[in-house]
Parts: sequence; C-alpha cells; structure tokens
Amino acid sequence: MRLAEQNVVFLVNFVAPNHLAVLRELASRVRRLTVLSSVAMEANRQWDSQWDDLNVIVQRTRTITRTAKHPGGYQEPNYIHIPLDTASQLKQLSPDAVVSLEMGARSWLAQRYCRRQPECVHVLSVYASQRSEAGRGRLRQRVRRHLLRRADWVTFNGPSCRRLLLSLGADAQRMSPWDYAADPLKAYRGPVQSDVGRTGDASLQVLTVGQLSQRKGVDVALRQLIRCCRDSGGRSVCWNLVGDGPLREQIAGAELPGNLRIRLHGHCEPDQLSKHYAANDLLLFPTLGDEWGLVVDEALASALPVVGSRHSQAVETLIENGENGWIYDPDEEHALAAVFNQVERVDESKWKQLRSSARQSVAHRTPEASACQLGEAIQNARRVVGLNNSIGSDSHQADGRFGPVSSEC
Repeated sequence: MRLAEQNVVFLVNFVAPNHLAVLRELASRVRRLTVLSSVAMEANRQWDSQWDDLNVIVQRTRTITRTAKHPGGYQEPNYIHIPLDTASQLKQLSPDAVVSLEMGARSWLAQRYCRRQPECVHVLSVYASQRSEAGRGRLRQRVRRHLLRRADWVTFNGPSCRRLLLSLGADAQRMSPWDYAADPLKAYRGPVQSDVGRTGDASLQVLTVGQLSQRKGVDVALRQLIRCCRDSGGRSVCWNLVGDGPLREQIAGAELPGNLRIRLHGHCEPDQLSKHYAANDLLLFPTLGDEWGLVVDEALASALPVVGSRHSQAVETLIENGENGWIYDPDEEHALAAVFNQVERVDESKWKQLRSSARQSVAHRTPEASACQLGEAIQNARRVVGLNNSIGSDSHQADGRFGPVSSEC
C-alpha cells in the first residue's frame, strides 16, 4: 500500500506549534490524517490551541501531575496523560498506521490496538535523551522495554535518543530518525548581519528564549553571567529573556554589576520572536536538561550563533564549536565565562562566517523533510511486518548516520 493510500492516526500529548507545519505536510501525503491529542494544551504552556485545517480530536484524558526531582538538581511539574478513549477512537477511525509519541500510556494503548489489528502498523516515535531519562524508575524502564520490543518501527529525534533506545533493547534494524523541524514562522529569514553589539552603547546582545524555570537553567546562568561581568572589564552585556515562569521575580530582583543589564520581554508571539532573533548577537541556551531544544534550531535558522549547554540534545547534535556556536557545561562554574572570552575575540569577518554557518547548518531541517522521514517510517513498518512488497525509497540507515532522507513523497 502506497503512503498516499493510507489512513494514518497520530497520537500526541498536545499539538505544539512546531508540529503544525510537519503534520500539514504529512496530511498532504496520506489519504487521511487524524490527530488524537491527549489534551488541548498543558497547563505550563502559553501557546494557543490553533490547529487550522488539521483534523484534531481532543481525547477524554485523565492527567496526573507530579513534581519530580531530576538527578541534575532541578524540579519541574511532570504531566502523565492517560487518554481513556484511545481504543474506541482507533476502532472508529480504523487506521492503516498509528504513530504514537512517547513511551507511556498513550503508546501502550495504541500498541495494544495495533496488535489486535494485523493490517494496522504501529510506529513508536520517541522524543527523549539520556539526560532527560536519567532517574526514571524501574517500572517506567520495564514499560519502555516492552513497548520497544513490540513496536513495528521506532523513530528517534537525535543521537542521544538513539543511544538511549538501544540501551533499552530497541532493534537497530527497525529504527530511523525523525528530526524536529522548527516552526517556520518564528525564525528571522532576512540578510545575515556581521556586526556585534548593534545598539548605541555597543553592548553584546544575548538572547534566551524559553520558560524561566529551574530546568531551563536561567538561575544558574544569571549567577554565572553576574560573575563573568564582574570579573571582566570588557564589553557590557544586555541579556534579553523571552518567556515567563516561576523564576521571573528572582531574575527581576537580582543585584547586577554595572556592565550587565537584563530585559524581561515575557511571552512573545512568533512575529515578535522573529524580531528578537534579528536584533540579538547570539542565543544563550543554558538548560540543565532538554530532550531537544527547538530554540536552538530557530536561532540557527535566524543566522544566530548559539552558546548552548551540553545538556541539550539539540546542542550536542547541531553545534560545532567555533563554527556555528559554542558548547559549554553549566555545571562548571567558569565555563560560560570561558566561552564569552572566546566571543570577545571574534572579529567582524569571523562573526559573519559564524552567522552564515549557523543558517546553513539547519537548512535541511524543514517541515517537508521531517514529514518525509515520518512517512518513510510508516512504510518501513509495513515492510518489516510484510504488508508492503516494496517502498518508494530506502530511508533506513543502520550505520547510525543522521540527516535528511530520500522519500517517495
């Protein structure tokens, strides 16, 4: 069965902005696409639930909220969604393929349905990293191993995710990458700038985008920036924070040295965010734990070099030191200052090269390419269970390389 002939159901916790363009592309490649969303939006998100022309059904879901402490030292609310009507929804939709996100109740219910319907394949799509999964209990590990053994195909979102899945018993011959694609409305697409510190006082304009929370590492970054600026008699820094969260008041009330300013911009819509990417010199992503970190993709697409924490899988995957940004360890107190010392030594010519390299490094990570990867995962699943005699192209790379793949779409 060709991809264009298939009825596909995609199960997700909620439809994030970056999903929209990818799912629209996938919808154009299949006979029918239905999205089963556990909730309209999670409580700690400020995004609007706007699905436009996508066929989205919000499920009847029980949500358990827990605050867990990660081995990395931060605490954050954790939402466990149990979509109670999954079986009845799938029975009514009668799909040829089911794609479920994450390795919990949603995927267990989807897999149970597919096991009873031999003509329906199950693709288990995982967004995770070794860092994000650290500290998970034995029960969760058992559930993950069970799901991975029984999935017809598994997708991973980066090299750390792949290593994690292999450690849990996933079959390397039944895996392929499914890359994130940033929301195309958020990135700055204008000409590449070469000058650093474009404001009147020549401050280095540093942008951070995301929740102001412990996990995002903004309190650690604040402490390290204060020390960095106090110890340095060089260029002043203006730290622009886009986003909101529980640490906002702590940041706003911090005592700062004279050469460090902080501007809190709050939550911004995509068109406003694009302007922030255009107006700053680099992105600082100080996270203590991110299974990816789409702001890294957005910044790079905006020709903005990234100073990123090694605890982000996006940083690990996309950033090359001195080429499109710098990687640092937020657990090392002086690591951020060392990177800023390197930034100080970058001349105008090198800065323009950094910006050009940044944009080029994610040129292939488009919604179209991401949709093709997911479409091929569906076709690979049908092949391995004997439902397809052939595929339009061969997307599976057993040697572990990542990147864009060829596709029948």
